[in-house]
Order: sequence, then C-alpha cells, then structure tokens
Amino acid sequence: MRLNSKLYYIAATVVFTSAQKACALTFDFTPPVAETDVGNIFTNLLKWILTVAGSIALVALIVTGISYMTSMGSVEKAKKAKKAVLWIISGLILILISYAILVIIDNVFA
Repeated sequence: MRLNSKLYYIAATVVFTSAQKACALTFDFTPPVAETDVGNIFTNLLKWILTVAGSIALVALIVTGISYMTSMGSVEKAKKAKKAVLWIISGLILILISYAILVIIDNVFA
C-alpha cells in the first residue's frame, strides 16, 4: 500500500472519529414519549422524526456524492447523481424549514 493512501485512511479515520465526538457532545436525544403532556409528546416526536430524516438525508447526500465522483466520465451517471443531489438538498432545506417552524410554534405556545 502506498504512503499516500495510508495517510488518506488515517486522515479519514481522524475526521470521522472527531465528528462523532462533536456530534455526541452537541446532540441531545430526548425520547419522544418522556413527557406526560400531549403537546410536549407531539412536539418531541416531530423533532425526533425531523432529526432522523435530516440524518438520513445527509447520509444519502454523501452516498450520492461518492456516486458522482465515481461516475468515471459517464455523462448519464453524472446527470443522475446531480439530479439526486438537487433533490436531497431540496429535502434538507424543507426539513430545516419544518424544524424552524416547529421550534417557533413551540416557543409561541409554550
């Protein structure tokens, strides 16, 4: 194995482990059914669903980006990957807007 590829794998490992530690420090997971009030249960459930949907969208974005990079000059595969990235980013924006609206409504009525 060449030195460059070894350094690449080491750098990727460091980046992913530090990202996991950063996410573990900032991600506050509260189970959606931990509250007794129906409004709080509904709000926590929606926040949890939006968090999971955002995580899935980010993983899909990474997979699609890898697919785009490995299209090896195939115009059809590149167009398909670009279209998928556009839809995933649109979905992420929709998820972020939904989360912002949910937080605003929760703050107004809480």
